Amino acid sequence: MTSRKKPADQPSLFGTPTKQPKRVLKPSTFREAFASKRTSKPRPNNANIGDKRLWLSATAIGSMNRCPRCFWLEKHEGIRQPEGIVSRLANRFDAVIKRYFDLYRPLGELPPMVAGKVEGKLQYPFQEKYWYRYDERYGYYGKLDECLVTTGGKYTPVDHKTTSSDPNTRELIPAYQFQLDSYAFLLEQNAHPTTGIGHLVYFFPGHGNKLHEGFPMEITVKTLKTEPGRVLPKIKEVIAVLEGPLPPSAPDCPFCAYIDKLKITT
Repeated sequence: MTSRKKPADQPSLFGTPTKQPKRVLKPSTFREAFASKRTSKPRPNNANIGDKRLWLSATAIGSMNRCPRCFWLEKHEGIRQPEGIVSRLANRFDAVIKRYFDLYRPLGELPPMVAGKVEGKLQYPFQEKYWYRYDERYGYYGKLDECLVTTGGKYTPVDHKTTSSDPNTRELIPAYQFQLDSYAFLLEQNAHPTTGIGHLVYFFPGHGNKLHEGFPMEITVKTLKTEPGRVLPKIKEVIAVLEGPLPPSAPDCPFCAYIDKLKITT
């Protein structure tokens, strides 16, 4: 495992950029320095389809929910929360699982690991990304892991989750529900009527006495009712935050709390 390194000229909440001396921020004046930039506009991330919109996602909404201030600073000033060591194991699992599903796609069959647990066929050809243009400045997009199509022509979003233990032993993470809601919203906005449900397919390691013969993987499918109507109000809420002044931090944000403690000690 390797940590993701931050470019030397990218500002950080906890350090001073080495190639941008004009943007040096002392911890004690961090908030005041950005208070004067509250009229700046969010930066577009147009790398995906080549336009000037700022493309939001379920991940962005989750970031805003965790701390509006950190989210605002990221989108306006390019200042991101520091990252720790990031494991790529989940990414590898995801790629292997998708390749396995692709083997059955042209056959019109469900992979044995989910056959009998879900209804429909794998979408063929599969469309991974969907876009919704809110206005000339903002848009919303999502990237599906999988999608099922029923005989009636309705679509069911599917998301793969790799976890360390049985998901039945703990409560559902709210962000997972909103993720499926977002996929259903995007499907419907792109003229794909949905079934009103979505599937979370969990993959986690099982116990075995003969690991030398193969590592056992347990598979659990959770079916959730989707509520695509929840998504547009949330998009509007995020845009209101971005269009407004620098918002207060979340009470439980550890990054903002760290800066506050530095203010006291400096």
